[in-house]
Amino acid sequence: MQSTPHFTAPRSAILISAAIAGLAGNLLLRGGQWRAGFALWIAGLALTVCLIGGHTSRERMLLLVGIAAAALGLACRDAQLLYAIDMLSVLCMGALLIWQGTGRSLRDLTLVRTLRVGVISALNTVGGAARLLAYTDVDAATSSATRRNIRALTIGIAIAALPLFLVTGLLSASDIVFNRLLDTVFSTVVSDGLSHLAIAMLLAWITAGWIRAALGHPIGNAIPDPRSPGLPFISLSVVLYALLVLLLAFVITQARVLFGGAEFLRVTENLSVATYARDGFFQLIAASGVVLATLVMAEWLLSDDDTQARRRFQVMSAMLLALVALLLVSSAARILLYINDFGLSVDRAFASAAIVWVFGVLVTFAVTTLRGHSDRFMSTAIVVTVAWVTLLNLANPEALIVHVNVARAVEGKQFDASYHAQLSADALPAMRSLADTLPPADCDALNFALRASWAKRLADPEEGRGDWRSSNLPLLYARAWFAALPPPACQPRALSAEAGARSRADD
Repeated sequence: MQSTPHFTAPRSAILISAAIAGLAGNLLLRGGQWRAGFALWIAGLALTVCLIGGHTSRERMLLLVGIAAAALGLACRDAQLLYAIDMLSVLCMGALLIWQGTGRSLRDLTLVRTLRVGVISALNTVGGAARLLAYTDVDAATSSATRRNIRALTIGIAIAALPLFLVTGLLSASDIVFNRLLDTVFSTVVSDGLSHLAIAMLLAWITAGWIRAALGHPIGNAIPDPRSPGLPFISLSVVLYALLVLLLAFVITQARVLFGGAEFLRVTENLSVATYARDGFFQLIAASGVVLATLVMAEWLLSDDDTQARRRFQVMSAMLLALVALLLVSSAARILLYINDFGLSVDRAFASAAIVWVFGVLVTFAVTTLRGHSDRFMSTAIVVTVAWVTLLNLANPEALIVHVNVARAVEGKQFDASYHAQLSADALPAMRSLADTLPPADCDALNFALRASWAKRLADPEEGRGDWRSSNLPLLYARAWFAALPPPACQPRALSAEAGARSRADD
């Protein structure tokens, strides 16, 4: 016989909160892209868990603050890459709250266990509400009375159905005005009412399962926890030594380029420095991530009882980490070479940010796993990632792009007005404040390109209609700026179609 679980919050409170969240979500998540409305909805869910959950542990509170902060980024930034990062952060924080609700600490989380976290989160999102509704707190007498009332109401509906249908049809046929009123009511209920009801019920269902799990009663605890197979070091040495040889060969190649410089590339490979830099930094970042993930997985696969194997693994890992650090340095050097020649772009800015994140996780692995504290790796990596996402939002990469490229233009280097005009609303305040420092031709070209670009963007119904739910602060600023613009004047003094074309083409 299955026992009724003990909840830290009354089921009625969870159900009522989920119903309110469903109705609120139906209103806040309409209007287009999930921005300000979604941020407000997520903040409401976090506050709900705090209010009805009773005592909130420090770890749960940190996760609730983290999910609200990530959602805030959706309302405070307009860049699409930041949108993807912030949205992914919200989903991951929500899943971690369910993991914490299983009674496990974040320190218990490993890379392999994240797969279990994903499965448990999906189960609770889909079926958590069903388990919540399966239990009732009413006594037998109340339950019997409720069943009698439901049965009586069902009989009443069956009796009323036929006469109501006949009378409605006759009244509708007798008067055209009443017929039109019924058509209007029916079309509104069917097309809009049912749609709103379905969305509200779906959101309420999802929310009920998530709140229940976050408060400490998730379903799916019976899913087995993955256990390490305890492989000997010789099984893992194949991939570790192979990676070591491969990375050493690459680093030696990099040294030849470093000391040989542009002339070495031109004579040996018939490459320019720009072409060499452009074709490598994304791949180097990805390779660094793959090596680091391999080390994390190898540590989990290794036997815990073999002390000597653990020491050999630590030595090999230290050597590989040093080589991965050199890969990141090489990637950073290539990006700096490219920025020096062509300026900063969205791809280069976020690639640089990715290098910072990978390096942060690299250091985390070194100070935890290599020192015998592998149980602290994932929790520390989560903290590092949250800090990275926060700093990325605060730094505003697209505004940084404008500052760097305007400074280059002041020094007499090329400035691509049309590229900068295509940046998101995050870059607009910086462009407005720095436009006057540009050479006159570039200033005119930028102002003209900005007007044309934003006229096109705001002509889109979703972008220009002003629905606050799908807006963000930079976009509201852009709308206000565009509305206050004077009527367009003549063409700018110089708007070269090929200005900075190399920069766009090379991205």
